[in-house]
Amino acid sequence: MQLEWLEDFIELARTRSLSRAAQNRCVTHPAFGRRIKALEDWFGVALIERKQPLSLTPAGLLFLEAASHSLGLLNNARAQFQTVGSSRDEPVRIATGRTLASHFFPDWYESLNRRFGAFPVSLVTSGSQEAIARVSAGEVDLLLIFSSPLTRILLDSDRFDSLVLAREQMVPVSAPDSQGLPRFQIRSGAGASSVPWLAFAPTLALRGVLAQHLAALPQRLALRMSYQADSYESILQMAKRGAGLAWLPHMVVDTALKAGELVLAGGAEMAIGFDISLHRSRSNQAERVMRIWHGLVEDALITGN
Repeated sequence: MQLEWLEDFIELARTRSLSRAAQNRCVTHPAFGRRIKALEDWFGVALIERKQPLSLTPAGLLFLEAASHSLGLLNNARAQFQTVGSSRDEPVRIATGRTLASHFFPDWYESLNRRFGAFPVSLVTSGSQEAIARVSAGEVDLLLIFSSPLTRILLDSDRFDSLVLAREQMVPVSAPDSQGLPRFQIRSGAGASSVPWLAFAPTLALRGVLAQHLAALPQRLALRMSYQADSYESILQMAKRGAGLAWLPHMVVDTALKAGELVLAGGAEMAIGFDISLHRSRSNQAERVMRIWHGLVEDALITGN
């Protein structure tokens, strides 16, 4: 068995698509399929149900947990061996999303430098599922992410420590009309005409947060998806152009709201609170990572977060 087979299987479990997983792993579809078959032959049982939609067998679910845990331990051990004698120069590896990298990370990193002294960091951005896979596989030390149903499902509390760093809101926004009122307003009820909606792609962490909020409303909103993107900034630009109604993190729309390019399109009951959180695999005991983590935990206890 080869370690890359474990990485292949984890990617397949994440995407639930042989073609997408093969593309993400930079191999051809047939070659990827042969790797998965070789892994099943080595394991002695079928790991996936070869039907649409693709799913894992009970053995596959068991193997996924074992593969993620084993690969994380091996990657952490390799990283520790590679940094012997030079750990002070090794950057702290952080996975996050593009929006947090732009709107939250710079100020937060400055606060860490003031709190713990200057230290190098290696920041990698991606969609939420890929970022979660990186911390699960031990490719990064910390995961900075919008908390969502996805993070609660994929980040096992037995394997990961989690810490809330800040509280944020997602608000409904629209381009203004000639009178400064929302061009698109939230409507509900059976007789309401549908409103074009700028939606989140499945790879965005906040998709699940928004879906839960909309499902819990007393009346179904009359929304018609007219645009979908895997970038909050792309949705922001479409909202500013008047393409539809959008829910976006306040940190993303703050400047546009102040400039009058967007206006709030709903009351306080339509705002959705969520957390910005930090996660660490308990198997990662790197000295600098642990010093930062324990310091942040102490700060949270003092402030009551």
